[in-house]
Amino acid sequence: MPRSHAALLKQLQALAQDAIQGTLVEVMMRCGTRTCGCHKDPNRRHGPHLYLKFRGASGKSTSMYVPRRKEREIRKAVEAWSQMWEAMVELSHRNREALRKQLRQDKQR
Repeated sequence: MPRSHAALLKQLQALAQDAIQGTLVEVMMRCGTRTCGCHKDPNRRHGPHLYLKFRGASGKSTSMYVPRRKEREIRKAVEAWSQMWEAMVELSHRNREALRKQLRQDKQR
C-alpha cells in the first residue's frame, strides 16, 4: 500500500532521531605486542571485533570501534538509516513526478 507524502515525512522525522550512516563489520586483528602469535599466524588473530565503517566529513573512509554491549543499539540505528534512505528515495521519486507534471502543464499553456 503506497504511503502518503505526510506519512513519509513523519517516518523520516522518527527515523532521523536514531539513524546512523555506516556499515557494521566484524574484524580479526593483530595486537600491538610483537611477540604475540597473532603476528605470525592469522588463525591466532584477536576478535572478532565490531566496527562501524563510514565516510567522514572529509570523504575519507573511517571506522569506529563498537563495544559488543552496544551492538543491538547500533544495528538498529544503521537499519534506521537504511529505512530513512528508502523513504527519501520514494519522496524524491514523487517530487520528480510532480515536477514532470508541472512542466508539462506549463508547456501546454
